[in-house]
Amino acid sequence: MNTHRHRRWPTLFAGLFLTGCAFSVAPTEPEDRQISLELAAFPERLAVDDSLATAEIWATVKQGSKPIKDSTVVAFATTFGTITATSLTRDGLAVALLTGPGDSRPRTGEVVAQVLTVRDTLAVDLVFF
Repeated sequence: MNTHRHRRWPTLFAGLFLTGCAFSVAPTEPEDRQISLELAAFPERLAVDDSLATAEIWATVKQGSKPIKDSTVVAFATTFGTITATSLTRDGLAVALLTGPGDSRPRTGEVVAQVLTVRDTLAVDLVFF
C-alpha cells in the first residue's frame, strides 16, 4: 500500500491554510473598492548609524471622499528596523512608529501598510547625516 500519497494531503492543506494568511491586495467587498490608503513618513529619511532614529508613519485612510470610520485596524510591516504592528484610525489617520536598525548600512527600505484589503508601500531612505 502506498502511504506517501496519503501523507501529502495534510501538507497540502496546511500549505493552503498558511498561504491564505498573507496580505491580500485585491478588494473583495464592494465597500472596500472605495477605500484609499496613502502613506507618509515624518521625517522622510532616517540616520543609518543611529539605532534610536525614529519616524512617524502616517496612514491616511478614506472611504470615498471621507475619513474611514474610527477604530479601523491598519497593519504595518517593514523591511528594516522595527515598526508598530497595528494602529487604529482616528479621523481617518493611523500612526505607527518606525525605528531604524542603526547598522550603518545606507539603503532604501520599505514600509507596507494594509487596511482591510487595500495596501500601500512607502520607500524610506536610511542615510548618513
